[in-house]
This record gives sequence, C-alpha cells and structure tokens, in this order.
Amino acid sequence: MISLLVAGLAMFAVVAHGHVNAAEPAGPTPIRVLSDRTESHLKPLFEAFTKQTGIPVEAVYMDKGLIDRVAGNPTEADVLITKDAELMEIAREKGFLRPHDSSLIRQEIDKRFQGPGGSYFVDAYRARLIFYARDRVKPEQLSTYADLAAPRWKGRICIRSGYHDYNVALFSQMNVAYGPEKTRALIRGLHDNLAREPKGNDREQAKMIHAGKCDLALMNVYYHPIMMDNPEQRPWAEGIGVFYPDQRQGGAFIMRSAVGMTQAKRNRDAARLVEFMASREGQFIMTNLTYQFPTNTHVAPSAKIATLGADQPGVKDGRFRINFVDLTPAAQQREAVVKVLNEVRFDKP
Repeated sequence: MISLLVAGLAMFAVVAHGHVNAAEPAGPTPIRVLSDRTESHLKPLFEAFTKQTGIPVEAVYMDKGLIDRVAGNPTEADVLITKDAELMEIAREKGFLRPHDSSLIRQEIDKRFQGPGGSYFVDAYRARLIFYARDRVKPEQLSTYADLAAPRWKGRICIRSGYHDYNVALFSQMNVAYGPEKTRALIRGLHDNLAREPKGNDREQAKMIHAGKCDLALMNVYYHPIMMDNPEQRPWAEGIGVFYPDQRQGGAFIMRSAVGMTQAKRNRDAARLVEFMASREGQFIMTNLTYQFPTNTHVAPSAKIATLGADQPGVKDGRFRINFVDLTPAAQQREAVVKVLNEVRFDKP
C-alpha cells in the first residue's frame, strides 16, 4: 500500500511539472581526479575548466598513500595529479598510466617536463631553497646545499621530516647529481646541524626562524609569497630572505608536480582536463594561484615569485640555474635515500 502511494505521488509530481526527468538528456560524465595536492590549489582550476566546458570534475584529495591507492584500484580515477612528480614516474613504471596524444602538450610544454612517451607532464615546479634570517645571516655567507653540512651551521638549521616527499625527492636528485657518497655526507652533516627535531610543514620552519629557534631552513620557494598573503604569517616572511643555492655551478634543485591519465578509458573528457592544465589559461591560473613556475613556455611566472632572489647574481625575473635531474633515475634512488635517513636517524634529535 505504501509503495503504491509513493508511486502515485511520484507520478503526480511528473504530471504537475509537465515533464519526465528520465527523458531529460544526461549531462557530461564527471571527470574523476585523485590527488595528493592541496584542495585549494586545484579547486579554482577545476572550476574554470567546468565553466569553460560544462564538464564537472569530482576530486578526491589525500595527504599520502597515493600510489598504494592507485595500485589497489588502478581505474578508480580518470586523472592523477601529484605534488611530487617522482610518484608519477613510479606510477608510469608500474603501468598505471596511459599516454596522452596531445599536440598541445607536445608543443606548449617545455620538453624537459614531458614524461616518457607522453605518459604524463609536469604542470609546474618550485625550487627547494635556503630560507635565512635576515638579521642573523648575510646572503654572502651562503653558497651551496653542501655547505649546510659545514660546522659553522651547527644547531642553526630547521627542516621538516627527512622522510617527507619533498625531502626524499630533494635527496634523491642529489644522489643522482652528486653521487651517493657526497649525498650521504650532506644528509649526515645536515642532521648534525639541526636546531631541533625535524617536524611540521615548511611554513613551521619559517615560524621557527622568526622565533629565533634557528637561522636557516630548507623550504619550497612559493611559501614566501604565500606567507606574505597571510596577515598572521606575514611577519615570518618579512624577516626572511630567500637564497638560490649553487648558482655558480650545478644549480638549484626543483620539486615538480605532475598530471597523468590512468588506464581508465570510460571518460574521453579526461584528456580535455589534462590539456586544459597544460594550456596557457590553465598554467596562468595555476602559477598565479600557487606561486609555482609554469612549464608552458609561453607563460611567465607570477610577479610575486619573480622578485625573489633578484639581488642574487644569476637570478633574474624569477629565472635561475636549475640542476635538472631526470625523474626516472631520481625515482630509482628513493629507497637508497630512505636507507641513509634510517642510518643517520635523521628525524631523531
């Protein structure tokens, strides 16, 4: 009886409104995204894409464990977006990605930032640099990453966990560029010079510099303008300088974020989202929102990031010498780096 009443009410609603919902054409299928990026960094980009195309984007954000989740369900998402491109390279090696066939990506994105065989592309990058207390450190005292292991910095350096993806990616690139012996010495010396136990995020290291707990920190460059935009955190940034290491030789290492499509083939519009993120419009939105450097050769970096390091020789308009390490060998060094971190008990005081 109840089921008949419900059915009758439903039919009445259809007649009253003059149409049958089931007869309406279905809208575009949402593109499913899986990402370990910060939601606020991607949501405006997705909103711009939807406004332009009418195609909705449904995203799941997770702090860690991205590759494990993809391994458990390789076709759960249509698109992967990761803050650490080494993880995307691992996904490629495990066969979780399918190549794009985009002339836009091939033509617009710097060749250095295109994955093997069109498997993915790097959508933005940021340098991992030395932040220093302006009132206690002069920039001429700074030079290289390796110098951070020098005895004069003992008890003066802050850093987040050595096992965080940013630092594992940094040390992995060093393992390729410097060799294992020099990298091991650098990691050990850096640990010996720590002012406190590695913890917190990058911005907490800036906070500790402001509080006088340390004089130097390894951080991603975009945190400086991000903190300047935040009234509560602005004092942390105002007293801190940014130094690009190794500009006389080698260059600074970069962290890369990346975009790729999974083996799921049910949604052809996934390729449109990937192309949008590579387009000039998408790159402009991304780099001005997150203060990263664009990989589209036609897009300039944000003015707020371009001014940093301007008084340092070799740095001009936000452009700096990069120690460019290919992602394939870098990803292969991750286990070796973790082994060294364990040996020196990096996260222990």
